[in-house]
Amino acid sequence: MQRRSYILLGLMFAVLLGVFVCLRMQERALIDFEQVEPIPGYKMEMREPPLRVAMISVLNHARTEGYQSQMVRSLGRLLGRPVLLLHRRSYAEINQLLAKGDADVAFLSSGAYMVYGKKEDVRLLAMPERGGTNYYFSYVIVPRASTIESLAELRGRRFVYVDPMSYSGYLELRAHLRKMGEDPETFFRSSYFTYSHDDSLRAVADGLVDGGVIASLTYDYYREYAPAMLEQVRIVQVLPGSGMGPVVARRDLREADAVQEILLHLDRDPEAKEAMEQLLIDRFVPPQPELYPQFSPEEGI
Repeated sequence: MQRRSYILLGLMFAVLLGVFVCLRMQERALIDFEQVEPIPGYKMEMREPPLRVAMISVLNHARTEGYQSQMVRSLGRLLGRPVLLLHRRSYAEINQLLAKGDADVAFLSSGAYMVYGKKEDVRLLAMPERGGTNYYFSYVIVPRASTIESLAELRGRRFVYVDPMSYSGYLELRAHLRKMGEDPETFFRSSYFTYSHDDSLRAVADGLVDGGVIASLTYDYYREYAPAMLEQVRIVQVLPGSGMGPVVARRDLREADAVQEILLHLDRDPEAKEAMEQLLIDRFVPPQPELYPQFSPEEGI
């Protein structure tokens, strides 16, 4: 009888112990999410979208694109915002990015700005300066060995342009031919676009065409970094030119004032200054709209 009592007590103790263990395990398995401590220094927040900067490289693409990227990275660093550089091949593509709202800031050619059909939607921020001037010219060039001495002598010859929206590489020369009483469509025997001042210079230097027109900035670049190329060409006419291509922003860009302020002092930043020197930019200065001749919107986008 006593032995049976011990057995019953043992069974009861085992049951109680089992219940106690189960309760403890259940208590440990439950997590009160309202009492969880946050991870120190961690914040749940959306990353700010990048500032979209559009530009085209018309000189020595492999070399200048790297320095353009370096300059734009400096802009983003000083602004405190990530940047996305949008490189395109033609001026029209840059204008289209702006028109569609797919770019926040754009480094335009002077011609691309002149023919931009929605100037009320963009704001001029700055323009480059080089050698104390923010102005450049159009150079009509021929191969060094050519007997051609003037633009008039290029009538009926093969000619190369840069881009349909390049002022120095297309628009100004066509306007000049009209003033001469010539039809730009028939003056040359044949013509085509290279979409690069660099490639236009090479086409003339290599004798692939009888003449071409490039920006004086291109000539200056080669005089600085590859003077041997200039030994293969001659300048036969200089056209008046215009202000250097401006930097513009969407009219509704919240940081437009900050971007402008940074641009106007960008030459004080060592990383940016290094890139700007390689791009033949001494500094950025306030824009002067009067330096850009007027073209009708029909000639743009």
